[in-house]
Amino acid sequence: MIVDGNRRWARAHHTDLDAAYRRGGDRVHELLTWCEAAGMSVVTLWPLSTDNLRRDPGDVRALVQVITEVVCELADARRWQLNLFGNTELLGQGARGRICDAVRRTVAVSGMTVNVAVAYDGREDITSAVRSLLTEHAGRGTAVADIVDGLTSDQIAGHLSLTGQPPVDLIIRTSGEQRLSGFLPWQSAYSEFYFCDVNWPDFTRADFDAALLSYTRRSRRYGQ
Repeated sequence: MIVDGNRRWARAHHTDLDAAYRRGGDRVHELLTWCEAAGMSVVTLWPLSTDNLRRDPGDVRALVQVITEVVCELADARRWQLNLFGNTELLGQGARGRICDAVRRTVAVSGMTVNVAVAYDGREDITSAVRSLLTEHAGRGTAVADIVDGLTSDQIAGHLSLTGQPPVDLIIRTSGEQRLSGFLPWQSAYSEFYFCDVNWPDFTRADFDAALLSYTRRSRRYGQ
């Protein structure tokens, strides 16, 4: 889920971004409840990209604060196992510490897995995976030529942020934008996409159901 459109919502409602971010944050708990009722085992949310961090510092602080509060609220609910990924070092020690602590509190929770991509860039995820793989081989003294000869996509996939999780079936993006903007480029190779014109703070159960209905009507061929 690419939760997009907070800024558009704020402009449309003649309010500030803080209010838009908070309303969008409140929507997350509802979304996860709908996903849970639909029988989903894994949900991934992308509320903050590394590109977003280049915006006005005040806007970034407001968004990071809401993300931190929402993650803590989700952890307190004790319903879902949270998994954080992305370059969290960019958040600052205070926010990063609170978010990581909240995630740790859900380790023993057996409910639906909820991945939260914060300060995430899909290209950097792949770059880091390759770097990690090469470092692993170098530590064993493997020659460069042997690394190249034996390199496989499965090896790279094993070092990505969401390694071990099932393939992404459906990606929903709100706000009307029809692009992924670097969201899970490796994992989304055979995903279905649903682009919704509604801004994230106004996303409803009806919009969610429409996305699932669209998905169920598609014939997935996985590139064949």
